[in-house]
Amino acid sequence: MDRNRVTLMFIGILVCVPILALYQFGLFPELALWLEKQLPRLLVLPEGGVKTSLILQYGYYTLFAFISAWAGLEMRALWQKFTFLCGLTYLTLSLTVTLAWMGILFEPFSGLLAAWLAGLVSVMVADAGKVVLKPNTMTEVLTPETKEG
Repeated sequence: MDRNRVTLMFIGILVCVPILALYQFGLFPELALWLEKQLPRLLVLPEGGVKTSLILQYGYYTLFAFISAWAGLEMRALWQKFTFLCGLTYLTLSLTVTLAWMGILFEPFSGLLAAWLAGLVSVMVADAGKVVLKPNTMTEVLTPETKEG
């Protein structure tokens, strides 16, 4: 379990730092401006328009990067891991619409990128130790952790 905690922290930090850099370089603020222009075409918004909340954005992508990494490390079946990520995507897009009705501009792209990157990296890390291939034969050999019995 301690190994998973260290791996979880490493994956979370590895994902969050580049996302923060992309915020600072202006990629996600530009996407937020694009979304702000598109939302009035799709939804009925409050009269005052929508306002951005950076604390909500930073907190969301940080929290879900770590949660997705945890899910990728702890869930057993691959279909469960991807179902989790697809459900998270749906809920994030729903949150964007709900907050827009409340007058808050929530840009979902950074949170989805962080969640999917952390989830995919954790799936690769979790599955890397389970199967070892014999050289020149390409047959699977079970490692001591995956042997049954």
